[in-house]
Amino acid sequence: MVAFGIILCMGLTGYAGAPWWLVLPGAAGLTLSDWWTKLRLLYGEPRAAWSTKTTTYFVTGIVRDTGFTALAFGAGRVVRAFWG
Repeated sequence: MVAFGIILCMGLTGYAGAPWWLVLPGAAGLTLSDWWTKLRLLYGEPRAAWSTKTTTYFVTGIVRDTGFTALAFGAGRVVRAFWG
């Protein structure tokens, strides 16, 4: 649910004409909402090991989340340009 809220907020910030750099905090929030449970398992018992596979998933997740937030931001800008 948090991810949908972040994507919606990114679309609204694009529509409002906010600066483009707000895509980066949106992507960080989206990544943390996806990885919060996995990151907590690193410190709890039983302890899960951080592997190269986990690193790959984490990095590609950051790229994916940046793309999603940029797409939502861009969609907000397009809506503003045509109907705003």
